[in-house]
Amino acid sequence: MPYRMLHLADLHLDRSFAGLGCQGDLARRRRQGLREALRAVGQAARERGCDAVSVGGDLYEHERAGIDTERFLVETFSSWQPIRVLIAPGNHDALLPGSLYRRAEWSDNVHIFNDSHFEPVELNDGLTVWGLGHREPAWQGDPFACEPVSGLSGIHLALFHGAELGSRPEGKSIHGPFRVADVRRRGFSAALCGHYHRRRVDAAGGLLYPGSPEPLTFDETGARGPVCVEIDGSGEIRFTPVDLNRWWMASTACNVSDQSSSAAVVDTAEAACRAALAGLDPEHTMVRVDLTGTVDGSVPLDAYSLEAAMKERSLAAHVKVRDLTTPHVNAAAVAAERSTRGAFVRAVQAEMESAPDEDEAALLDDVMCYGLMALSGSEVGLR
Repeated sequence: MPYRMLHLADLHLDRSFAGLGCQGDLARRRRQGLREALRAVGQAARERGCDAVSVGGDLYEHERAGIDTERFLVETFSSWQPIRVLIAPGNHDALLPGSLYRRAEWSDNVHIFNDSHFEPVELNDGLTVWGLGHREPAWQGDPFACEPVSGLSGIHLALFHGAELGSRPEGKSIHGPFRVADVRRRGFSAALCGHYHRRRVDAAGGLLYPGSPEPLTFDETGARGPVCVEIDGSGEIRFTPVDLNRWWMASTACNVSDQSSSAAVVDTAEAACRAALAGLDPEHTMVRVDLTGTVDGSVPLDAYSLEAAMKERSLAAHVKVRDLTTPHVNAAAVAAERSTRGAFVRAVQAEMESAPDEDEAALLDDVMCYGLMALSGSEVGLR
């Protein structure tokens, strides 16, 4: 008789979403959406006849989770009975003093792995899950620094939060580092992991990252959700992704080189945004628009004002604008103006003529660019 599990990780309950520019009601909607995502996992587990749900860490964010989140988790997992819930804490929900894992009164179907080395939990005859938990946010121990389980009978699965070094995304922190070859080398049939937010189903290597069930950054595009793990009577393991996400992310680049006014920039960005939204639910989609190209320095490109203009057009739940353009300055034309801008350019040009070296000249060139941006009303930031 097959044994079915639903594996999820990196839900990040209570995330602020401030880095995406989310505030107020939108941030609350996103946080509520994470709770709904967990409820959807329980419903999916029932519909698929799953015997257990495994959590590969970062279920919540320790510094933001309070008593309400504690009660929500306790009530939710209790309602899933008799489905078992196996939790391997990660770096964001580490087993720190005062953590929800330590203080909550969990129902009998919940097991939390609280040691930084593998401990076994037998799910049925011949099937064992070995899990470990991060006891500190910066833990960098080797999950597979253990005795191999290859000498033991039955099927053995590893459950933990860790960074597979061969596929680490650029800039991703290293917690619990390991290599995919370690999974089979230590005798495990599969490793059910968390930490990487992009889904990775590697049946050949026995490695599973379900990815974050709802998108948390603009880079987390596409369908998302837990993965069903089915172990048949012969020991064969099958991974089946289950797409449950209600929120979506989209990113698009928008070349505004030919635009000579902020209104034209907004119109061009709107067209790019609508194209990126094709086939998605606008009310549950967040879009990042990257402005590119070479733009006259007199065109104001204040990201906040552009985002406000896009919001007025009700394109999506949220539109984030990034100015990646290169300013173009026709210094000769501006210098001929009888204006503050003209006087500024003439003063900088006089300094450039007497610049002692190339470095000083390059610095003054930046001064001219940023100064003209400020005089045109643009948001000024280092490029």
